[in-house]
Amino acid sequence: MSLSDQEALQVNQALFSLTHAYESRMIKENPPAKTGMTLYDCAVLMVIGQFSPIQSSDLAKRMDVSPSTISIYVRRLSQKTLITMERNQDDRRIWTLRLTENGQFAYQQILTGTVSYTRDFLSGLDENEQQALHVLLQKATHSLGFTWQ
Repeated sequence: MSLSDQEALQVNQALFSLTHAYESRMIKENPPAKTGMTLYDCAVLMVIGQFSPIQSSDLAKRMDVSPSTISIYVRRLSQKTLITMERNQDDRRIWTLRLTENGQFAYQQILTGTVSYTRDFLSGLDENEQQALHVLLQKATHSLGFTWQ
């Protein structure tokens, strides 16, 4: 039996509320004025860290962001010496991205905070509910074409 319209709206509202609360906490605990990185810089760095080395075109696809938009974040992270951009010798349009030592440190810091935030948000659920939510969210994101590991 599928969800009623009201239940579907409640799921949408819950996801929005969780996303908003999560973003607000990240910004509060890691203000861009202090870290020099926006929430989206952190998101891009996390994906590069997870899939490094990664081509910029693959990064844009994984994040469902246009190549022109992703290039803005990539250049900013490169200027902050958090990633390197290596041009492919055979096809000069292709860039391969990797974390630098500074980028690896920032990536680990972001992961630590992310795990902490997530555990806090899930603390109202028991262990079985947390596991069930994990499976369901992975299934939902896969149906949208996202294959996070």
